Amino acid sequence: MNFKKIVATLAAAALSVSALSVSAMALSTKDYLKDGVVYVNADKPEDPTWAIDAGVAQTDVYGVTFHVTFEGNDEWYGGGIGANSNSTGWKSIEWGTNSKEITADVENNTITWLSDAPIFAESDEYAQLWLQTWTGKVTVNSADVLGKDGVILSTDDAPAETEASETEETTEETAAETEAETEAETEAEETEAPVEETEAEETEAAEEEAAPAIDYSALTGDVISDTEATSAGSWGQAITLTTVKNENGVFDPAVLTPDKAVVVYYTAETAPEVVLQSWSGGEGWAKVPADETLSTDGVAVFTYDYMTAMYQSDDFVDTLDAFIVGDTGSELTVSKVLLVDAASLTAGAVSDEDVIEDAAPVEETEAPVEEVVTEAPAADTTTPVASTGNTAAASIAAVMAVAGTAAVISKRK
Repeated sequence: MNFKKIVATLAAAALSVSALSVSAMALSTKDYLKDGVVYVNADKPEDPTWAIDAGVAQTDVYGVTFHVTFEGNDEWYGGGIGANSNSTGWKSIEWGTNSKEITADVENNTITWLSDAPIFAESDEYAQLWLQTWTGKVTVNSADVLGKDGVILSTDDAPAETEASETEETTEETAAETEAETEAETEAEETEAPVEETEAEETEAAEEEAAPAIDYSALTGDVISDTEATSAGSWGQAITLTTVKNENGVFDPAVLTPDKAVVVYYTAETAPEVVLQSWSGGEGWAKVPADETLSTDGVAVFTYDYMTAMYQSDDFVDTLDAFIVGDTGSELTVSKVLLVDAASLTAGAVSDEDVIEDAAPVEETEAPVEEVVTEAPAADTTTPVASTGNTAAASIAAVMAVAGTAAVISKRK
């Protein structure tokens, strides 16, 4: 979409919100709640940001109440509730139906976390409130964002229809007029001179076509697990292996070294995550997203850099207590988990020459095709892209900041 058109659309949207006089008390969180995560401030432009749309400063947020359904009549439910942002990192507080820091209200089907101070900093580029279930099955139905002293800043009630109807016609007319003007300007600009593909664009296209293809079926390494394991979704765990420093532990964290990577073969709608859990001095519940530049459908790759970044330490031997493979909101089946040499993740790749020979011929422009082919490097496998599911791009942003990998991540939400 043309930039002017984007500006016009945003202006019309802003006019609509202003005319409706939508207060924080009237803005529902239902469009900002996904897989147990409330996007107070999203870090991707395509995702909605509740604080901005509600006209609430993220520093006014003190907590959250999740309205849930406790399913299965289990004797005990438990999990984690907390925040994820630049300033908080992955902040997790344990909740349960008994003997936990936060006690769930089973009678009223709510789980509430309320802080004595603002949860997020003004400088946070992303801010999320989340709920996870580790024991029992819990379905999140809605959520209320809480201000100081537990004042509800949101509701799941939509703005009154009477308020909307008073300004709906004016807003639509304004938006239509603005869009028509910008479209006319766009057509005029496009008529003046067609945009020709630049040398940089051609080079980028060649690089994308030359990206190596990993032969996942040929990967070999040490088997961490080869027994089929499942989780029922709702951020459950399919595999939990305690470390050898614990009684009856089977997983040796010493195998997690810079030259290794963990590969998970799975079936699910969304890629799984690895959770590094510690109850002996390390990061309590470090969620590690798959590196999407190395992963594909059915195969998730977890690198050492991602693991150390999210765990905020490389001291796995002394502090890691459990190695977990869990789902990201959808039912998960894990068939195998391997520890492989990181270098093998390029094994079996199609050569750049083969890819370029098979590609459709490119018309020669100012820059000869030969020059583009010669300079096209293999795709950079160190730059992660936005993560899937609940991990969101916020986890990737944290990885890049800690690991120091050069990447351009558009901030949003």
